[in-house]
Amino acid sequence: MAKKTITYSENVKGWTSFFGYEPDMLCKLNNRFFSIKDGQLWMHNDESNPVMNNFYGVQHTSKIDTVFNETNSEDKIFKTMVLESNRPWEVAVKTNLANSTIKSSEFDQRESRQLAYLRKNEDATDFHGNSVQGIGVIQSATGLTITYASISNFVSIGDVLYQLNGSSNEIIGTITNRVGNTITVSSITTTPTIGLFSFSKKDSRIEGGEIRGYFMEVSLENTDTEKVELFAINTNAVLSSVNLIEK
Repeated sequence: MAKKTITYSENVKGWTSFFGYEPDMLCKLNNRFFSIKDGQLWMHNDESNPVMNNFYGVQHTSKIDTVFNETNSEDKIFKTMVLESNRPWEVAVKTNLANSTIKSSEFDQRESRQLAYLRKNEDATDFHGNSVQGIGVIQSATGLTITYASISNFVSIGDVLYQLNGSSNEIIGTITNRVGNTITVSSITTTPTIGLFSFSKKDSRIEGGEIRGYFMEVSLENTDTEKVELFAINTNAVLSSVNLIEK
């Protein structure tokens, strides 16, 4: 387990934050905060130093974890992420049913806020949403080429090809070409079996299921070397359309 430096605030009478740097000693002098590392004296919160998050010559990242759990007895669909920040952050979200990510480049700045919509469920085992298209029974397989009776136009290059073996969804490979009733994959992960039903799956982040759950964990990470401000994190959520009848 990595070591952490933790801070205590007299104002709130509690532990307020964690830091990744590990000093040998901490001290305060003339209202300045100093630390000593390997015999060298370092001054913290130095406004004349334009590089933020650099301690003892090592560049760190800022990380914040929080949870949205309002009305936690109800399943919800989480739609958006709003950061009251002057800079966008890398975001990872996770619920009891789904997980996804938002890249910092996907945020749109509106005045003092960063806005983005949540992408779809990136869980590779989730087959909800518009990502899955049935193809049919495998007729024959030679090398990297698999033949079917017919193939839907919904099946595209870049989709992942599966076969249904009992209750197991087995990956055959990634589709690189389709001509007529044949599909070619880049490599064989699982040998295609004649007679098994086959289907394709598109990029879950784009075509997958909604981000559903009764809570959502949010992990923020920022790698900027300049000063970044973050005041609040917001999300828009609606109740799931699945209605439960209690007895």
